Amino acid sequence: MKHLIYLTLLLLTATTLTAQEIKLKDDVVYSGEKPTFSFAKKSFNNELYVYKLNTKEELVHLQVDNNGTEIKQDDGKKIVFEQQKVTIQSKNFRTRKWDFLIALLLEEKVIDLKGDINLDNLNRFKAKYDDNDVNKTMR
Repeated sequence: MKHLIYLTLLLLTATTLTAQEIKLKDDVVYSGEKPTFSFAKKSFNNELYVYKLNTKEELVHLQVDNNGTEIKQDDGKKIVFEQQKVTIQSKNFRTRKWDFLIALLLEEKVIDLKGDINLDNLNRFKAKYDDNDVNKTMR
């Protein structure tokens, strides 16, 4: 039992140390103190477009997905990779902020700090987080 506690603490510490510190400020995404990407917020902060730094080359488009209803319980977030034709919808991200989602994409190595997208990691990320039934409601 003692070893299990130590192992758990070790894993939690290692996970915390590898997390990216992401800040969104003045239309620039910062990883730590380093400017990494540009961004634009649209639709009353319901959409975030992330671009390669100082360009309009879109990397990813993040948006709040309200499923066309006024009920908040079925809302989620949609992550769209337009060039790769991949869309990820997840209710799990409903309460998460944009900087968390960008940090998660970096942590999962979907996007690197240069703005390159790894298609294998993107497909793995989609399999891990995509809710295939995000538009379904309970009856």
